[in-house]
Amino acid sequence: MINLKDKINPNHTALIVIDIQNDFASPDGLLAKGGRDMSMVEPMIEKIKKTISMAEQVGIPVFYTQQIYDRSKLTDLQKEQYDLDGKYVTCDINTDGYKFYKISPNPEFTFIKYNYNIFSNPELERALNKRCVKTLVITGMDTYWCVETAIRNAFDLGYGVVVPDDLLACNGKHLDLHNRTLELVKRTFGVVTNSSEINSIWEQSIK
Repeated sequence: MINLKDKINPNHTALIVIDIQNDFASPDGLLAKGGRDMSMVEPMIEKIKKTISMAEQVGIPVFYTQQIYDRSKLTDLQKEQYDLDGKYVTCDINTDGYKFYKISPNPEFTFIKYNYNIFSNPELERALNKRCVKTLVITGMDTYWCVETAIRNAFDLGYGVVVPDDLLACNGKHLDLHNRTLELVKRTFGVVTNSSEINSIWEQSIK
């Protein structure tokens, strides 16, 4: 039986906030303009702000990731896939799409990435190791893309994984994929909970 209170002890936990950026989250962003169902986004952001505040109160580091499309930074394979698949170019460094939406992270705790994997930026793992982090509370966008990739890689790297199901968002047209990711976490990669339970546990550590 997993003891969530021990697992997310502030002494060894970090909060990860993935890719809350204009092109993914804003109603004026590229994906919304392309027909994405954005209904999950605003409720998630309001809750994540509260969880960020609680984490900071108890001394838990909050790390943010930021997807960037900069063609000069892509591998040949990435360029090939973008060109062959005709993918949306989201978070282009030459537009406002890459900028954060409704949150203002400290640059010191922001880690840029050029692909789906948050750990592709080695500075993130260095920052986690420096603080002796054992557990990651993983949140943000998109559930079945960058969030799931983060979950799988975090598990393989030896981190405990906790996923608050109300602190994730994605295209509301694909809730089946969202729920599939949560089921994978339950079965294999970690613990699924909610922000209320996490905030309650962290609040108790203040008293």
